[in-house]
Amino acid sequence: MNSFKVILKIGFTAVLAFLLQTIFPWWSIVIASFLIGFIISTGGTSSFIAGFLGIGILWFFMAALTDIKTDSILTSRVAEIFSLPNSWSLILATACIGGVVGGFGALTGSYLRSWIMPTNMD
Repeated sequence: MNSFKVILKIGFTAVLAFLLQTIFPWWSIVIASFLIGFIISTGGTSSFIAGFLGIGILWFFMAALTDIKTDSILTSRVAEIFSLPNSWSLILATACIGGVVGGFGALTGSYLRSWIMPTNMD
């Protein structure tokens, strides 16, 4: 059952973050992962992994689609600035940075939920 909740958290986090990013700045991914981490209860590690994967996968596909649509013009130049070998390494770095931010947002939501509504472990 726990793995099903993690898969749900990944999907809901990605969808909510995508919707929020159409209106708000990039940091709205923290709000999305925080809310999903708070609403769907799992452990701390599971919450971090779900937030990391939800945002990481979302940002990977959004960056990859933008890269493909623009024929790698901007991403290859930015990759050169950061001394990366190609534009795909920049896309992967972008996904990892977004994943870490989303993971910590989900972890914070999970910890707040466990602090507000503790479960009896007798």
